[in-house]
Amino acid sequence: MSERKGRTAENLEELRNWGGPAEMSAFEAAMWLAEADPRMRVTVTGVLVLDRAPDWARVVEGHLRITNAVPRLRQRVMEPALGVGLPQWVDDPDFLLDYHLRRQRAPEPGDDRQLLDIAQNLAMEPFDRLRPLWTTTLVEGLEHGRAALILKIHHVLSDGIGITQLLDHVVSDARESRALPLSRRAAPGRTASPTGLAAHSAGQFLRQAPSEIAGVVASALESTAGILRRPAALRESWDYIASAGRLLASQSTSGSPILRRRSRNWRFDIIELLLSDLKAAAKGAEASINDVFLAGMIGGFRRYHEEMGVQIKEMPIALPISLRTTQDPAGGNRFAGAQYVAPVAERDPMKRVAHVRDFVHRARREPALDVAQRLSPLLVRLPSSALGMVAGHMTSVQDAQISNVHGWDRPVYVAGSEVLHHWPFAPAPGCAMMITMLSYNGHCAIGITSDVAAVTEPELLVTCLREGLEEILRLGKPPAAAAPVLPAAAPSRKPRKRRNPGRPQRETTT
Repeated sequence: MSERKGRTAENLEELRNWGGPAEMSAFEAAMWLAEADPRMRVTVTGVLVLDRAPDWARVVEGHLRITNAVPRLRQRVMEPALGVGLPQWVDDPDFLLDYHLRRQRAPEPGDDRQLLDIAQNLAMEPFDRLRPLWTTTLVEGLEHGRAALILKIHHVLSDGIGITQLLDHVVSDARESRALPLSRRAAPGRTASPTGLAAHSAGQFLRQAPSEIAGVVASALESTAGILRRPAALRESWDYIASAGRLLASQSTSGSPILRRRSRNWRFDIIELLLSDLKAAAKGAEASINDVFLAGMIGGFRRYHEEMGVQIKEMPIALPISLRTTQDPAGGNRFAGAQYVAPVAERDPMKRVAHVRDFVHRARREPALDVAQRLSPLLVRLPSSALGMVAGHMTSVQDAQISNVHGWDRPVYVAGSEVLHHWPFAPAPGCAMMITMLSYNGHCAIGITSDVAAVTEPELLVTCLREGLEEILRLGKPPAAAAPVLPAAAPSRKPRKRRNPGRPQRETTT
């Protein structure tokens, strides 16, 4: 636990409750059940690059403390028999820390590309659904005496903000500070069987159904009376319906012709830049950091398509928007997705920034931003195979998903080792690529998870995205002073020649 927070009753209570109720939300259950299609797996991966190998005994001690303090980390998912009710979290009586905490050595020379290869391979391995859904792997033997911790966690446990909330209790603010002791292991929760959960859910439904039906009727009558008393309420209802239609409508643009194929294979790449440069660009464009980041990515997409010999005007992109409030418990998933038709053909970076800014502003003000959460109880009633098909169709039309998460604004330490970089890799469930930016200690790391069947030239994509960012960074600097994006873990620049999009591609699962 961070010494900055210290040991307080409030912090201990937050840890005990991290992840929320025992029963999954319908939204989380939909993510879980949609994995009937293996391409819809939602594994979140974080890579903490350390300045040196940490003390292994302290790594084990830290994991023992946090798993004792956070019951969810010792729990597995159990689905009720016959699909009666939502999946629930139950204690794993066979929890074994040694299974979840692993150690390996990188092949020589242990460079960044080899580390990324290790991380992407770990991310592609499916979780054992009979165990808690997380692992930590220490990778030693990296060049320059470095090491790395690869954190792998299932998305049903938490979104990116919730994971950061958890890690804030793990890191320290000084190299030699030891995390403060936590209370003893939280009292074991209930254990159950699938038939027991089904019986419990059925009984709960029978007990609550009369009052819930009465509540729905009373709410409908109250709403009708409210509309009669207050005509503006009718307009508000219509606004919500219209907003839901906009959010749920199919993309008004077709996807990129070179990003259509899908497989079960991912590749990880990383780009880093200074947060101060991104802030300067945002100031120069009179926009937010997120606006200029997205505009840079869109400029990179245009370059990639031009290099591949393809001209497109627009790309369908999904932008996750957090619904989390200060009253929400830590952990869990509280976000919605906004469907964005990105103006890829727009060459003026200021116009791209303005387009992004206007869209994000409108999206955040949509009355029905939570419509996916509201529809989830209906979706989870579908058979898992059908749910996987529906979810797969919704995400397969997206060429990219792009997210931005705020991280630590100071250097942090784990088991005596300083965290040099924090690289984020979110899942790409059914879409061509997922791009996530995470800030840490004055830098921004942009993690790219790409489907290898869709992105057939990943090194070229990274180069083009970096150039798109460099173009955006010039908005905050005089032309002669524009600084290049940091080339951390980036492929070396090679002379280009135009790609032929019609060439044969390697065989992959479609």
